[in-house]
Amino acid sequence: MSNYNYDLIIIGAGPGGYIAAERAAKLGLKTAIVEKGMWGGVCLNIGCIPTKTLLKNVKIFHYLEDSNKYGINVNKSSIKLNWHQAQTRKEKVVKQLTNGVQFLMKTNKVDTLIGTATALDANTIKITDSKNHSKNYTAKYLIIATGSEVKMFNNPNGPKGLSSNDLKTNQALLTSTEILSLKEIPKTLTVIGGGVIGIEFACLFSSLGTKVTVIEYLDRILATLDHDISNELTKILINNDVKILTSHSVTKLEKNTLTYVHAEDKEQKKPLTIHSDYFLLSAGRAPITKGFDNLGILIKPNGAFAVNEKLEALDQNNQVINDIYVIGDANGEKMLAHVASAQGLVAVNNILVKQKPEKYQVRTVNYQQMPSCVYSFPEIASVGLTETEAKTKYPDCLIKKIPYAINGKALADGEINGFVKLIVDKKYGEILGAHIVSATATDIIGGVVNLMTSEGTVFELANACYPHPTFSELIMEAAQSLTLQIKK
Repeated sequence: MSNYNYDLIIIGAGPGGYIAAERAAKLGLKTAIVEKGMWGGVCLNIGCIPTKTLLKNVKIFHYLEDSNKYGINVNKSSIKLNWHQAQTRKEKVVKQLTNGVQFLMKTNKVDTLIGTATALDANTIKITDSKNHSKNYTAKYLIIATGSEVKMFNNPNGPKGLSSNDLKTNQALLTSTEILSLKEIPKTLTVIGGGVIGIEFACLFSSLGTKVTVIEYLDRILATLDHDISNELTKILINNDVKILTSHSVTKLEKNTLTYVHAEDKEQKKPLTIHSDYFLLSAGRAPITKGFDNLGILIKPNGAFAVNEKLEALDQNNQVINDIYVIGDANGEKMLAHVASAQGLVAVNNILVKQKPEKYQVRTVNYQQMPSCVYSFPEIASVGLTETEAKTKYPDCLIKKIPYAINGKALADGEINGFVKLIVDKKYGEILGAHIVSATATDIIGGVVNLMTSEGTVFELANACYPHPTFSELIMEAAQSLTLQIKK
């Protein structure tokens, strides 16, 4: 590959890009990574990490306010959250991690190319810096990891007052980026969209005393997750004075007043209004394909680049475009940071298959084994099929759900909301799905994921000895119950 500047160029230094770059360089590929400034991508800068940092502040605040039930008498009127200090802490955490990504590239001898990338062809990338100076680089292989951006209502037939232009002119309209840097805790907040991002912010601000309303077009919040999770979080949020309006659609925003209608009111004959300090537009994210849409890669209906199971880019005829791979949000398969990282490793492996076929074997990504997490109060974690999906594919599947109200650790910690739900195949005991709502759900789901990846069954899950008392032992109890049903 001496005719190229690099063996591999990776576009985007998010969780998919920088993990791929580190692995590729360690395995001997001459690698460069292109980033226009946001090292660590959305996750480290304006997504996962800053959100979870603020959520930790809020959780401590909540514990203090609720301290009486633990026998700690505190004057509640003296408990105040210094929002400025919380923001400072958030920025410190973000800076440490983003600096760490750059250091990781340097120590692994990955060249960092600063600027905006544009593909001139499949092997040539133009990098334009902030001063509009450009330089071309070539590579045998290309990994596109351009990430995503907030999805706006820019459709002329869509809601008025919720476009990119209104985001610039109406200070009351926010996305997940702007809301992370608010200078004050709002008294009222309306969240437009009851998906993962919207619900996390609803939990965050409602715990700080903000009056939160969630408006969701579908008939339930967290609609992509298992219905029991949706029902549980709805109940918890309502108990925390969050107003949830499902089956409603927004129509326009004028200053601090949002107009919305029932989803069935297609002619908008009965408009309703709500007044808030801020409105969080949380309708999802859109893949970024600009700059690489001239490579002939098929754009899917969701706006993402099409790939095969090996993450190779596909053309308009669903044929492989050699030596171009797409990972992370740009391929729209499952827009999560850890999925992007996993895809990055798979893409690098499959590049090395072409270089050293005697040493490497083709790998693919199994999305049924990729967990999803929501950092609400309590947390949510899922992997595999929902109950509805499982019953469609496996009509005789077995399901066991156990509430945390009977768990010793949950009772001791005062965290009794939630449950563990396992779904298994009746014939072989294969784990089809796991759904957890608990204080530590995002940590304990990893054990189930590991077992599914190793092709273990519910019998191995039931036979494992879990420590007591823990939140995780409820998984063992659910598994043991299911094995008895299988053996009948």
